[in-house]
Amino acid sequence: MFTAYFVIYLVALGYDLAAAGFLFSLIVAVAVPCRVLWGWLGSFHLAPRLVMAGLALGMAGSIVLTGLFTAAWPIAAMGLVGALLSATAMSWHGILLSETARLAPPGSAGAVTGGVLSFGQIGALIGPSAFALLLGLTGGYSIGWALCAFPALWVGVSLLRPVDRGEALPARTAVINRNQG
Repeated sequence: MFTAYFVIYLVALGYDLAAAGFLFSLIVAVAVPCRVLWGWLGSFHLAPRLVMAGLALGMAGSIVLTGLFTAAWPIAAMGLVGALLSATAMSWHGILLSETARLAPPGSAGAVTGGVLSFGQIGALIGPSAFALLLGLTGGYSIGWALCAFPALWVGVSLLRPVDRGEALPARTAVINRNQG
């Protein structure tokens, strides 16, 4: 929703289209170095699962804050929240895909990462329409932004839960054995 609605949202709050677009371009630029940063952190300093949990929780929080914007918010504050949203929502792909490939059964990294990406693309396809429906039903952006935070919050909390290795290993072993047989 961020890329589809952020500029329109700022315009609806009374900002000039060019100013809103310029702020968006600055905010999106934050994503590029953050992708490298998250990969570096998850490769050398923190468990990738912990990095992804932090990204998901940061995404949820910044989405909720985005829904709280009003015309009274200073543009710098909106830019800061937008930068946090960009640093999380636009930068998580690399670490997710590298961790997915690492955990995939041998010889299945392409299929597994492709499957993970397909779920993201389904969200990218359905999400803006669902957001538009909520916008039409409620007449405002806040509920749409708040609802967008729930999946990120769920993922963040789920990633913080301990992994039960006893359940995960037999399923993976079965796939490995099936591929070898």
